[in-house]
Amino acid sequence: MKIVLIGASSDIAKQLVADKSNHYEFIEVSSTTSSFDVQNEETFPEIEGGIDGLVYFPGSINLRPFSSLKLSDFQTDYEINVLGLIKVLKHYHKSLNDNASLVFISSIAASVGMPFHSSISASKAAIEGLCRSLAAEWSPKVRVNCVAPSLVNTKMSKRMFRTEAQTEQMMDRHPLKQVGSPQDISNAIAFLLSLDSRWMTGQVIGVDGGLSTIKK
Repeated sequence: MKIVLIGASSDIAKQLVADKSNHYEFIEVSSTTSSFDVQNEETFPEIEGGIDGLVYFPGSINLRPFSSLKLSDFQTDYEINVLGLIKVLKHYHKSLNDNASLVFISSIAASVGMPFHSSISASKAAIEGLCRSLAAEWSPKVRVNCVAPSLVNTKMSKRMFRTEAQTEQMMDRHPLKQVGSPQDISNAIAFLLSLDSRWMTGQVIGVDGGLSTIKK
């Protein structure tokens, strides 16, 4: 199976490749290894043969009070999270094989109100809406699902874990008393790419230590 990973330099994407390279042929697309620019279709690589799966990893963590966010901040987050995804889908959707699986990355912030998350929550909520709409429009040929993590310890979020006190605070927020690892998220993505999830589409899978549904 040929799986396209957009934003393959992310820690979660790297974990997915490390764990599943024996199962899939991964096509890794990243701005760190090529001239790829998610906002410029001319930089999108052409992929020979059909595509069996695609995962869109590019995202942002822009946590600030609404009053300090500029309109340009909202626009930038939307361009990275949503418009980039739409451009990728426009470019590759005709190459999707029957039974292809698409996986988008949302966030717990799309469904749970959290202070200082207004920009990212708006973008991730748009992704979830797009997921459900395309799942309906492209069924039965293509499955479309989302993974919605809580905070995961990656290079993008490293400023949240600069001290032991910060790490403990983040762990304590979650009912399972730990933060997510890249493998926690890549395992969910691998499941959605596989035929084990063949009867699932239009779903948003929370991988969040119970934070979205449990109050303790």
